[in-house]
Amino acid sequence: MGFVQRALFTWFIILVFLILLCLRLESRINWNWFIVFIPLWLYDTILITWVVIEIIQRQHANRLISFRHYEYYVAGILLKILSQIAICLKLEYNNIPLYAMMIPIWLLLAMLVVYIGTNLQPKPRSLGSNKSSRQTTAASS
Repeated sequence: MGFVQRALFTWFIILVFLILLCLRLESRINWNWFIVFIPLWLYDTILITWVVIEIIQRQHANRLISFRHYEYYVAGILLKILSQIAICLKLEYNNIPLYAMMIPIWLLLAMLVVYIGTNLQPKPRSLGSNKSSRQTTAASS
């Protein structure tokens, strides 16, 4: 599946979720909140399946594979699912405190900060690579 098809599928899933959310918030439907969140859980299931297929394909190609790259993906998807479950429990039963509902979201945000901080770090350069090409040509002439 190409990039455009994946983007359109993602937008379609979000559109279906937003339609169900608006219908539930306007009391036009009285469905359980867990049913309203089904499109997002379907999307999460597809994401987990994609990550598992990627890991299997990479492991088949290379015997030595680092799962470090995929650990963040799997943890992020699982924390997102836990966040959705906590939100549904809070909206449906209102028996858990707000801070307990927010714990998976806070963990997800903290993990995202760590992931971005470790992957946006500039790669170390060699000692002589700070010179521009003009400096090296001027010095040689």
